[in-house]
Amino acid sequence: MKGKDDDGFVGLKKADLQKFASDPYWVRLRIIFLVLFAIIWVAMLVAAIVIIVVAPKCPPRPDQEWWEGAVIYQLNPNSFLDTNGDGRGDLKGIEEKLGYIKDLKVTALNLGPFYPSPREDFGYDIYDFKSVCGHYGTLDDFAALVVALHKQGMKLILDFIPNHTSLKHKWFVQSRNNSDISNTFRDYYIWRSGQNATIPPNNWLNVYGEPAWTFDDARKEYYYHSYSKYEPDLNLRNQDVIQLLDDALNFWLEKEVDGFRLIGVEHLFEPERLEDDNMKVQPETYDLIGRWRELMNNFSFSEKLRKSRRFSRLLIADIDETANKSAEFFNHNGRPGAHLPTNKVLQRLTAPSSANYVYSLLNEWSEVIRSNSKIANWQVGDYNTSRVVTRMGGKDCLNAINMLLLTLPGTAMVYNGDELGMKDVVLEANSNYSFPQNLILRAGQHSPMQWSDKLHAGFTSGNPWIPIAEGYAETNVEAETAHGSGTSHVKVFQSLAALKQEPSFQWGQFSVAVNKSVVFYVRQAEGFAGYLVAINFGPQASTVNFRESYLKDMLPEEGEIVATTHNFGETSRHENYRQKTVINLGTAVYLKPTEGIVLKWEPKTSFF
Repeated sequence: MKGKDDDGFVGLKKADLQKFASDPYWVRLRIIFLVLFAIIWVAMLVAAIVIIVVAPKCPPRPDQEWWEGAVIYQLNPNSFLDTNGDGRGDLKGIEEKLGYIKDLKVTALNLGPFYPSPREDFGYDIYDFKSVCGHYGTLDDFAALVVALHKQGMKLILDFIPNHTSLKHKWFVQSRNNSDISNTFRDYYIWRSGQNATIPPNNWLNVYGEPAWTFDDARKEYYYHSYSKYEPDLNLRNQDVIQLLDDALNFWLEKEVDGFRLIGVEHLFEPERLEDDNMKVQPETYDLIGRWRELMNNFSFSEKLRKSRRFSRLLIADIDETANKSAEFFNHNGRPGAHLPTNKVLQRLTAPSSANYVYSLLNEWSEVIRSNSKIANWQVGDYNTSRVVTRMGGKDCLNAINMLLLTLPGTAMVYNGDELGMKDVVLEANSNYSFPQNLILRAGQHSPMQWSDKLHAGFTSGNPWIPIAEGYAETNVEAETAHGSGTSHVKVFQSLAALKQEPSFQWGQFSVAVNKSVVFYVRQAEGFAGYLVAINFGPQASTVNFRESYLKDMLPEEGEIVATTHNFGETSRHENYRQKTVINLGTAVYLKPTEGIVLKWEPKTSFF
């Protein structure tokens, strides 16, 4: 059969293939296919190069430290949760509630004083810098809390009080003995002679407006106290004292704490000349903070700790100064100081506070931060200030205040209970509790955390050390986090704290404006979604066209609602401001007092 050899092979033989291979038609066809392949390959290569060159680049992400853009939860251990029935909070109670704190999207816990203290000033009068007060637990309990916090991915910041000690501190007890010239403790505090036992060295006053000198019968001299008479100021010009405080910081660093908040910073040094103003920050203050910044940076952990986790530690200087004065604490004469000098301008908010006033407070700090290229921080409450709900006259404003706090640039510091809307307790109305007058004035915000509507708000099974604030039956964690509780204050806080993790809120630019009763600002990081935050802080409703403001060039035509204060009373308005609703930014937007919205838009992308 034709085409079939003796072995049964069917097909073209070698000679036939060679014949076709040399045929001009097939040669031309092969060349055409080869050229087409080369053209397509080159075209694909050129296209890839063009896309790489002209396509939008990956947006830049700054190398942020963990506290930049963080939410720091300031916690009073004495009033958080009591697990042993003695009426005072403890470290085990904090560990028990870490799940709740984590759900608030908190980055770090700032733990108030837990050191041994006679508690003449809410625990800020310390007689041992390197131990735990028995009310709160043990060093083992502290170690367990640190481990649990780090497992939850959170950091721990301790309050540290270097300005003074308790009268019961062994340093002060020995300092009272002035007869023995070999007594090294003689110069640990600020001692001066007065004219007699009733006329002090000068007329200095402490922070409470009381005489800053108290006569000691044993030493027959006056000791200086910038706070209460139970808290004598340390002599920080004595290098032995500085070394002991260094040792205390190192002690807690070795236990893996992530930072410190220095209390009483403005008063660390007093003028050497008794005729000078004792309320002015002395130059040595900045040097000492710089010293402790270096101590933290250079601290040598054990090899095991160095391998187990990255240590980047935060130093906060707790001060209440103007923005310009606070800037000195960042960097003084070229020496780095505190990472965060506290910004307490928002703690000036009271009822009524106008939109223009809020705008001025935001600008006061923003301009200084921008000019110094530093990280901002904000707080509306703390251990020493009346709670925001009390100052503002009720809970109606709470979601608006928290929206402001959690969408501003930088670090947000939250005092425990402010996410709920807790208010101050009125001590004068509680005859069963006795506090000195200077503590009554500052005790209202120390009332126990409100966990449930049960007896003592679920804080303790015993008698609380301070009364529970009114309204705990409605304002408590259990009620506000329960399934079906709707858009409670806590849930609004959680959603805003989660939104704060978005790039534009972490490091985006901040541009603010005010119109009538509405404060509004843009947060925008290059290459990421942008946001407009608008909050009515005035006494009346306002209609605002955002694109008619000086921010118009930063705004797109429309934005999508991603968060609100959830207090739009009428059903129709609630529907108009529902999440994912698209708002035309070139038309008038109507907001009533304490109402706020956050609008989002996607970044512009183009190949050309």
